[in-house]
Amino acid sequence: MTRQNQLRRSRTRLQRQGSLWFQQTRTASETFVAEAQDASITFGRDMRASSAKLVASVGRSAQGFQKALHKEVLDWQGLALQTRDAYVATIEERRARVEHQALSAREALKPGAVETTVLKSAHELLEQAQSRIDARLAEGAEPATAKTASKPKAAKAAKAPKAAKAPKAAKPTKAETKKGQSPLRNYDRLTAKDVATRVQKLTAPQATAVLDYERARKKRATVIRAAEQRLAAAS
Repeated sequence: MTRQNQLRRSRTRLQRQGSLWFQQTRTASETFVAEAQDASITFGRDMRASSAKLVASVGRSAQGFQKALHKEVLDWQGLALQTRDAYVATIEERRARVEHQALSAREALKPGAVETTVLKSAHELLEQAQSRIDARLAEGAEPATAKTASKPKAAKAAKAPKAAKAPKAAKPTKAETKKGQSPLRNYDRLTAKDVATRVQKLTAPQATAVLDYERARKKRATVIRAAEQRLAAAS
């Protein structure tokens, strides 16, 4: 009896354990199926959202690429047009330059033009020689002026050794301007640039004569400014 009771108890225990295992397995299966369904639904929803985002992103990328490609095409067209315009402008400029050179050569080959060119060159050479002569004369006149000015100074120093006064600077006379004589040779034929260049090599009296003559006659600002600068440097 004891052995049969043990077997009965074991069988009952096994039945209970089996029933419990079956219930747990069924519950786990139901839970797994429910979670799998939920996961499938969530996955499907996420996939649809991701697909929609991917489609939208691809669409935007395609539109951006299309715009960039269109802009690049327009840029290339503009560059091609600019290159063509620049090439045409260069050709026109070269053609105009060649025509100008041809006209200049034709004018230069005329007898009157050749004579005029030669005379202009000779006139410029004469003006340069005249400016050099005036400069040399001015340089030679400065020592003589210094010698004549030193004699009265020495005489005054001998008469009054206690209070020797410095000789006053001789005021430039306007005789040449009043008489209508030009301060330099061929003055009325010289340009303002030539006169301004020569003034820098003149003495103070000569520069004063040029300044007075210019103010009374032509009143050229370049010459007046150059004469004033020469007088300021001499003082």
